[in-house]
Amino acid sequence: MDGIPDLEYATLFLPSTTSGNQYNGRLDYNLGRNQFSYSTYFTLFNDLGPDAAGRSRPQQDLNKQPINQVQAFSFIRTFSLSLLNEFRINFTRFNFNQIATSGNVNFGIPRIKIEGYNFSQDFWGPPQASTTPAVFVENTYNIRDTVTKNLRNHAFRMGLDMSPEQNNNNLSGMARPLYVMHLIWNMPNDTPIFEQIDANPQTGGPANAQRYLRSKDFGLFFQDDWKFKPNLTLNLGLRYEYFTPLSDAKNGLTDLVFGLAGSTLRHVRTLVQPTRRDFGPRLGFAWSPARFHEGTVVRGGFGLVFNPPDDVLFGNAAFNPPRYARFGLCCGTSGGTLGGDVFGSPYAGGTILYELGASHAYNSYPPNPALAFGIDPNTGGVCANTACTSDQAVEIYGGLPGYRDAYVYIYSLEGERRLPWGLIATAGYQGSASHKLTRLVNQNFLQAPSNSWTAVYMPTSDTNANYNALNTRMRRQFKSGLMFDLQYRYSKTIDQLSNEGPGAVTNQTDPAHPQTEHGPSDFDAKHFLNFFTLYDLPFYRNTSNWTGKIIGGWQVNGIMTWHTGFPWTPVTGQINSVAITSAQTINPTRPKALLTQPGRDTSNDAFITPDFNFPGIVNSSNCNAANGPIGGTPFFSICPPPGAPGIGRNSFRGPRYFNIDMSFVKKFGLPHLGLLGENANVELRGNFFNIINKLNLQPFTFGTDNTKVESALFGRSPGGLSGRVIEFQARFSF
Repeated sequence: MDGIPDLEYATLFLPSTTSGNQYNGRLDYNLGRNQFSYSTYFTLFNDLGPDAAGRSRPQQDLNKQPINQVQAFSFIRTFSLSLLNEFRINFTRFNFNQIATSGNVNFGIPRIKIEGYNFSQDFWGPPQASTTPAVFVENTYNIRDTVTKNLRNHAFRMGLDMSPEQNNNNLSGMARPLYVMHLIWNMPNDTPIFEQIDANPQTGGPANAQRYLRSKDFGLFFQDDWKFKPNLTLNLGLRYEYFTPLSDAKNGLTDLVFGLAGSTLRHVRTLVQPTRRDFGPRLGFAWSPARFHEGTVVRGGFGLVFNPPDDVLFGNAAFNPPRYARFGLCCGTSGGTLGGDVFGSPYAGGTILYELGASHAYNSYPPNPALAFGIDPNTGGVCANTACTSDQAVEIYGGLPGYRDAYVYIYSLEGERRLPWGLIATAGYQGSASHKLTRLVNQNFLQAPSNSWTAVYMPTSDTNANYNALNTRMRRQFKSGLMFDLQYRYSKTIDQLSNEGPGAVTNQTDPAHPQTEHGPSDFDAKHFLNFFTLYDLPFYRNTSNWTGKIIGGWQVNGIMTWHTGFPWTPVTGQINSVAITSAQTINPTRPKALLTQPGRDTSNDAFITPDFNFPGIVNSSNCNAANGPIGGTPFFSICPPPGAPGIGRNSFRGPRYFNIDMSFVKKFGLPHLGLLGENANVELRGNFFNIINKLNLQPFTFGTDNTKVESALFGRSPGGLSGRVIEFQARFSF
């Protein structure tokens, strides 16, 4: 009790610096009927940013200096006026070594988290994640050859496309531990209650997640643009695609052989079997009715397209045993005021090893003998199914035999009409139907779990989506210094999951019954309006003398965007979990019922001071509001189902959006001075983003306190989007 506060609530600066440069080069050479071209660019980026969760402590600032480069070579051979061949090869490389660029950071200090307070958690030590510190090396090659042949009223194109990818990333950042302290007294006592660490289960030492992942995409295509009549063109095409499953050049992938209760982890070449039936036809037409004197055109089309899964969905299998395992060690003794040994024995029975690294390196922490379990020959995990403890069970990623590539039917029909005064009007329909989209599912939700695995994440291709839109457009071609483009879309997109990657935002509230997740997409905006205009001011616009160069050259342009809000899902974490199958429970989930209809206002006021105020909820055996609502008028019932949640996914609509961006440009022409050329100029530009400083609120993110019905923050936007931003640029062109 020295009078000096051990904790204080403070506003901290989060200073950061960002810079970047891009270097481009191109070389062209013509030799008879042959054209050769080589182009390249290098992008260098430098970002020094603070650790907001770590209270902006300078010793935790990380530096990012990725390098992105592209090399491209093309060879075009003209055999005749009707026959041409184009060969192209591209190479892209992204590499990023955060260990080398963050030499000031001591990764020998573990990440320490202090929890248990009613404000945001505090972190000490540099950020910790599998990608922190980041060591990325990713290479992509593309080889493409296209033959074009014109034969009477047909224009034929055919070719092949190959894209091998290499992922040599090292994702070993979690070989450095994360310790959790409950309230502040655990920290001076050096008694963490929890440790998260990735380790080699055979040695207990730092795990090595160096990857050598490989995948390839192959495509063959044929297309015929047929001038069936002077005013009617038909487009016919067929594309075949083959996507190789992800593999590891060092044979480092393991996968489960099901069923789960008796599952075994085994080395595999690939996690899923390839799909060899990806044939996608394409049909299209463009028709200009003669009665409208070439002032109207009608276009339409249909196609079937395929898409490979993202490698990241399967790449996490590199974290599987035998060389790697993710451990969560719990629970040590609380040093807080909750009374008694409520979290267990000190250091979780001696399994938590609370140590510093031997150096600044992330992998310099000593081996933990308590994690050297070895590999069970029957399960391939670190323990037998019947003898597993909570500390031994590990997280697993893999693939299912029936996995299929996603495919989408796309279709459209539109009409375009040329009007007086340089106007062009367009109205049309656009739609799609997606099938076999991927969701990442913990198989413990779907069948009886094994004691050997805390979670078994398998990409599953069983969700669908559809999109339908009315698109209208009115535009004016550039004339007399003025052009504009007005677009309005009325649309609806429905799916069962809007993100397929790992992370909380991709979770379903009822993964055992994906049909109950059917609802508006996270990015659905029913009404969308966009208006763009560009105007060259008429002052000395067409004058090339000194007066025009100095006084003229003014331009104003702007973009106005408006749309209705994005949908969001009310959830509850009040009850510990909801049983969705006979296997395991899930949290958060959706409430059982909406008892009182709230307002549907989507203005700023509705999400700054929501009409829920502090929401009332019902949590009783018979879902009767008279049996104990919590605070105010009850809106929701969160009684344990059984059965599907009653509140639909994305059944609420978030804040709407309105924004105007503008640019003011002054171009100074320069005199003709030799090498500079006659078009040399200096351009000064002022960009004003959100020029009227309109308050737009952030949309809701799944599972946050702003979406939990029992939270005092429920229904309130997490915050505002960016206010007015002004940017000045100067460009010299010659």
